[in-house]
Order: sequence, then structure tokens, then C-alpha cells
Amino acid sequence: MENGLYIGLSRQIGLRHQLDIVANNLANSNTGAYRSERVAFHDVLVRTQPTLDRGDLAFSEAVNISRDPSEGALNTTNNPLDVALRGDGWFSVLAPQGTLYTRSGSFAVDNENRLALPDGNLLLDRGGQEITLPDGWEQISISPEGVVFTDNERIAQIAVLEFEDEASLEKLDSLYYRAAPEQNLFFSEQAKIIQGARELSNVQPIQELVQLISVERNYQRVANYLNLEDERAQEAIRNLTR
Repeated sequence: MENGLYIGLSRQIGLRHQLDIVANNLANSNTGAYRSERVAFHDVLVRTQPTLDRGDLAFSEAVNISRDPSEGALNTTNNPLDVALRGDGWFSVLAPQGTLYTRSGSFAVDNENRLALPDGNLLLDRGGQEITLPDGWEQISISPEGVVFTDNERIAQIAVLEFEDEASLEKLDSLYYRAAPEQNLFFSEQAKIIQGARELSNVQPIQELVQLISVERNYQRVANYLNLEDERAQEAIRNLTR
């Protein structure tokens, strides 16, 4: 009697997980350079006791969360401290947790003349060092290869990195990822930097809303099924105890 309840509950847990992912995508539809996520399911077959049941049971299990690697659209800002990546690659930043990676390129100059994100995390160059602008600088330009010039003087080259296994990056929040110590990384030779622009989120809000409605309907169907199974079990118990 409980097999149907177990299967229904496994599916309901998976749908709740999927609902959280879709809701998070929608919440970050305006977060610069955010990569949308998807949850994948598969059925786990469980061999039952021959004396208690027949055949196998299929439990739905959420097994993987994947990121959509497609680039977000470009938003031209004409702010010389805004940079967007085109192609595979990640900016390297120094944070309190150590070196992190992001696609967000909305930089500013902190009170020590260093290039940093709004939260204070510092942009790193190819040598793993902070990028400090000289006192009194007036103009800044950044080449497609990431070379930073102030008043026509070369200052540094922004590190744009690729990973051997990008899917294994650990997501920390909507902006930052962390690489495992054993992860192989290398400087990107294909990615280009666009100065005066920001990469937008690659979330497609209409698609996510359709997905959200579909998940909610499926969740409600499973809830109705579980209610029916519970009523059936209670009816069976009442019949057996008469």
C-alpha cells in the first residue's frame, strides 16, 4: 500500500527542488552575467521483495543541476569601467574567501585606486595581482585582450580564465564561483573584452514563467494523487479492522 506514497513523495521532492531552481532563475533575471540553471531527473529502479510486491518501483530523483553556458545579451553603458566578456572565460577576483570567478564586469575604483566590483572584491591581473591605477589618472581604456591603459600608459592585463571542466565550478551565489584546487585552468585566448558594456543575465523570463506554471501544476497533480492514496490506505485499514 505504501509503494504509491513513496513514489509520489519522491516525485514531489524533486518538483519542489525544480520549483526552487526556476524561482531563483526568475529572481536573477536582472542580475548581470547570471547563468540560468536546470535540474535533471532520472528514475531509480528499486527491486522489491517478491513476497510483498511485483516488479520494480521507479523513484524520481533530482541528480544534477546544470548551468546554461550561453552568453547573455550586451547592454551598452559607455561607462569605461564596465566590461563584458564575449566567448568562454571568467574574470578572476580576490575575495575574503580566496580567489573566485565571475562573469560580472561592473567595476569601479576603490579608495586605494584598485579596480574592484561594487562589493569590494578586487579584479586580478594575469600575475594574480590586484590592478592599481596610478594617482591622478584621467582616462582608462581596456583592449579586447584585456590590457589596461591609463592615459596611454600600460598598467596591467586582466586575467580571463577558462577551466578544463567548467561544469564542476562550485556556485557560491548569483555572481561568484569557486574552483576546486585540482581544477586545471588556463588563460583564454578566444574570449574578448568589450569596454563600456555589461553582460546581462541569460535567463529567458517567458520560458521560466512557462516552466514555473508547469512545475506548479505537476506538483498539484502529485499532491492530489497522494491525497487519494492516503484515502485509499485509510479505507483499506478500515475494511481490514471490521
